[in-house]
Amino acid sequence: MLNLNLLNRQILGLGMGACLLWGSPVAAVVNPMQRSLRDSPQPASSRPALWIGQRSSPPSSLDFSDVGRPRRRQGGGSRGACLIADKPPLTALVPPTSTGYTIAQSPSFWFYVPYTLTEDHALEFVLKDSQENTVYRHQGTGKEITPGIVNLRLPATVNLDPNQRYEWYFLVHCDVQNQERFVFVNGAIARLDQPDLQQQVARTAASERSSLYHLSGFWYDALDVAASQMQANPQDSEIRRSWIELLAAVELDHLSTEPIQACCVPMP
Repeated sequence: MLNLNLLNRQILGLGMGACLLWGSPVAAVVNPMQRSLRDSPQPASSRPALWIGQRSSPPSSLDFSDVGRPRRRQGGGSRGACLIADKPPLTALVPPTSTGYTIAQSPSFWFYVPYTLTEDHALEFVLKDSQENTVYRHQGTGKEITPGIVNLRLPATVNLDPNQRYEWYFLVHCDVQNQERFVFVNGAIARLDQPDLQQQVARTAASERSSLYHLSGFWYDALDVAASQMQANPQDSEIRRSWIELLAAVELDHLSTEPIQACCVPMP
């Protein structure tokens, strides 16, 4: 079980290696990627692809240019059970800036977890609004979940307000032998009201919806559609090709062969 008091003390003690305090983000890690969301790299493939080219940015006055707030899409883990040889680190499936837009009221968040999770491994997901108020907190445990990509979806009772920015945090208690070791990723999301796009999506074939979202600048929706299709039809060659190309657009194609797992068991 995750000891939040111990977690807070541990984070405060990290100093300039700091991560976050669940009451409020602790700024110390400098994000090496200060690129804008609209500067995400494109796939290197020279053949025509769904994800190449004319991707636009959503019409919005919101931005994620606040340099003072550190965000990271890859977790650490330098020793012990938190370091998994020959596996990528804990990773949020987001652009390098760890930011993105959605039109969903209750969006999904996808993560690659390199650990075999048991009931002794605690996880926590926290969503905060721009005023640092906790909007949603999910504590859970793994239940014999093997390494792979997992999905945490906000419940229907938790709705993001339009034109508001939210910060999210995902932590894994990765070493059951040492309660002071954990890894985390964090980022930002903003929901925009786009009724015209929603109508266009409704008229679009299911196989093309992820591409439409991505080309319109809505990363979280593009990922959710593509990942859900990949989970439902992992042997479909066109779905797999689109999945690889979407992840390649944000330099995460090395995770495209990872299985998509069910997650997680809420704590009582």
